Amino acid sequence: MLRWALAPPIALVATASIAQISATASVVSDDRVRGVTISDGHPAEQLDVSYDHSSGWYEGAFASNVQFYERARRELQVIGYTGYAQRLERGWSIDAGAAYSGFSRHTEYNYTELHAGVTAEAVSARLYFSPNYFGQSIHTVYAELNGSYRLAEQFRLVGHAGLLQAFAGATDQAGGPHPHADFLGGIEYRISVFSLQVSRVFSDGASRIYPVGDNHMNGVLIARLSVTF
Repeated sequence: MLRWALAPPIALVATASIAQISATASVVSDDRVRGVTISDGHPAEQLDVSYDHSSGWYEGAFASNVQFYERARRELQVIGYTGYAQRLERGWSIDAGAAYSGFSRHTEYNYTELHAGVTAEAVSARLYFSPNYFGQSIHTVYAELNGSYRLAEQFRLVGHAGLLQAFAGATDQAGGPHPHADFLGGIEYRISVFSLQVSRVFSDGASRIYPVGDNHMNGVLIARLSVTF
């Protein structure tokens, strides 16, 4: 998902030596979930608040305005999440957890998702499972690989590749039996508590699994401005 790149709804790792609370507020030109817009191509305001405990447990909430299609009214999406992260040797960490996503108007799209993953300093891999993705009778498995490369003190390249597989109820109208890929590549600039990321996002057509129009599944250029507290 695009959100992973700066303020993911589920923290990649919680390895702080003491308990801490953090928050990130963002404005993004298009809210993309695994390559597919859920803001109808419009800007979205987002807030992610998380609590990391020294034991490795973490929890938090992510909020964003969404708009599924042109004539739909804007509404609020809230994702509550929790999990446990464990630091390993040589800078590696593992974590697992769960998240629940709810919508203020289209409550029929509410869904639960579980995850497990491994993280290094500049690379992370994750596997997700949902028994009711976007409230449908569809099970999904999503695998993703995220990475970054520091170009200079304040600049870094970011990249993402994901693969979504629907099954147990998936039909041609719900995306078909074959997997759907999404990709992201971009550059991020950080100064103090501020960051600006400009990325190109691609999707091969998984929007049929989502309650959105087919016209939002092509590659787009997206900008995100964030401040961390």
